[in-house]
Amino acid sequence: MGRDSLGLYPQPFLLRLWNLSEDGYYALYAAKEITVLSGDAVLACGKVSDVCRKAVPEGTVTEAVFSPGLSLWEVWVSLSVEAGVSVSETVRRILDASVTGISLLSFPERDPVFSRPQAFYGRAAECILEALSSADALCFLAPAGLCVIPASGPPESMALTGADLVDAPVRLPGGRMLLRTRVTGWPLGKTVSVSRMDLRAEGLILERSVNADNMEGKWEAELLLRLKI
Repeated sequence: MGRDSLGLYPQPFLLRLWNLSEDGYYALYAAKEITVLSGDAVLACGKVSDVCRKAVPEGTVTEAVFSPGLSLWEVWVSLSVEAGVSVSETVRRILDASVTGISLLSFPERDPVFSRPQAFYGRAAECILEALSSADALCFLAPAGLCVIPASGPPESMALTGADLVDAPVRLPGGRMLLRTRVTGWPLGKTVSVSRMDLRAEGLILERSVNADNMEGKWEAELLLRLKI
């Protein structure tokens, strides 16, 4: 279970495993990263922050906490960038300086150039966000790397119908909409169109949450959209 959103603030996911074998526990305890799959879909992935095991009436339960944004939050960088360097190149240099192995996967067509030298010092995540503030852009971490999108959102790339939804969409204040969907690897930062009965809407995925429970059989996912007017 867990939630992630646009940006680089590390939000935790919790993986709970019942009656895991000794070998399985120690393999999980030694792991640096966790990826949770449902079929071929990635439900969540990220750097491990804690693993613990405790006795319960049913046996043992092992819990692992991990976060997609933890690597860039933990690492500090100190970097000077000369004048005339683009925002995308600056982000690449910050990622290189972080030594996390995370690469820049995408960047919007609008890529301003800094007219003055820039100096960055602090958490790698905060330095990246500072650089992106000059490009009117948003970002998120995908399993393969960092994706940067226009603040207005990319063109529509996904379509959801009634077959994808498990309940009626809920309109929220501030031009937002909550969708309850089947559990799958819905990606952040996509612009989706939603059609259900007489409802038609389009919006950018700002947040997604997952609660996939094999013990009680409750599988739920939610998407928070910022609607396009």
